[in-house]
Amino acid sequence: MSDYPAHVEIEPRVHLVRGTNDARFPEANTLLIDDEILTLVDAGSNPEQVFSTLRDLGHQPEDLDRIVLTHFHADHKGYAAQLRQISDCEVLCHPLAREGVESFQTMMNFIGIDNSESKGHWTNLLISRLPHVQNDYIVDGTFRDDNPIDCGEVQLIPLHSPGHTHDHTCFGINGLEKILLVDIDLTEFGPWYGNTVSDIGEFKKSIEQIIDLHPKIGISSHLLNPVTEKLEAHLESYLTLFQNRDEQILNHIAEGVNTVKELAKIPIIYPRIPHPAYLVFEEIMIDKHIDLLSKNDLVLLEDGQLQVLRT
Repeated sequence: MSDYPAHVEIEPRVHLVRGTNDARFPEANTLLIDDEILTLVDAGSNPEQVFSTLRDLGHQPEDLDRIVLTHFHADHKGYAAQLRQISDCEVLCHPLAREGVESFQTMMNFIGIDNSESKGHWTNLLISRLPHVQNDYIVDGTFRDDNPIDCGEVQLIPLHSPGHTHDHTCFGINGLEKILLVDIDLTEFGPWYGNTVSDIGEFKKSIEQIIDLHPKIGISSHLLNPVTEKLEAHLESYLTLFQNRDEQILNHIAEGVNTVKELAKIPIIYPRIPHPAYLVFEEIMIDKHIDLLSKNDLVLLEDGQLQVLRT
C-alpha cells in the first residue's frame, strides 16, 4: 500500500485510483466508475489500491463488472487478467489495441523488441518490475471511437489519441470538460514515444486536438492528482518538449555526436538510463526525431553518420 490515500473523488461516482510508487512506471493510475456497471478504466494500479477503493465504496473485488483498457502497454493492461479471474468481468479495449493486449508476443512486436539482445533486456525488466505481465490476456470486446461507454449515470467518451502508441485512447467523462489524458501524462519527463507503433507527428496532433476541446480538468495516468488549474498551459508546455528535444539533438550533432547510438548514450530524452531496456527505448525515440529532422532537411543521415544541414 502507498503512504497516501488510495483514491480521490473526481466527481460523484468517478474516483481516481492512485498507483503506488507515486503512480510512476511500472505503476499507473486507474479510474473507478462506481455506477450501475462497476467499471475500471485501466488496470495498472497495484490491486491493493483498487481493492481498498472498492471496499471504501461498499464493494468487493468480485463485484467488478468491466475493465476498459486505454492501450496495450504493460503498465496499463497490468493486472487485468488477475482482476478478470477474480470477478469474471468483461475486458474491453480499442480495436487497434486488441492484438497487443491479448498476445504477449504481439505486445513485444508493437514495442519494437526485435532481436535477442533487446528481448533479453525487456524480459529482465518485466521479471523484476512487471512479473504479472508475461502471459496472454483475454479481451471480450472492443469499444468504438466517439461511441460513449454507458456505465449508468456516467458516460465515458472514447477519444482515440494516437502517438504515444497507435491505439492510445483518452476518455471524456460525462462530456469533455473532464478528460482522462492517460499517457498525455503532463509529467516533467514529457512525452514518451519509444515503441515501433509510436509516432511523434500523431502525438503532437493528439495533444493539439485535446487543447482544442478546452477541457477544464485533465487526469494523468502518472500524476497523483488531476490537473485542475491552467490545464491548457500545461498541455501547451508539454507540446513544446518535442521541439526542445529536436534542438538538443541538433546541438549535439553539431558538436560531433554523430550517430544515434552515441546520442542515446548521452542520453537526450531519459534523464538517465537505469536499465538496458531504457537504452533501447531512447534509441527508438531519437530515431524518430532523426527521421523527422531528415524529412525537413535539417539533418543528413549517410552511412550511419549524422550531419546538421541547417538549424
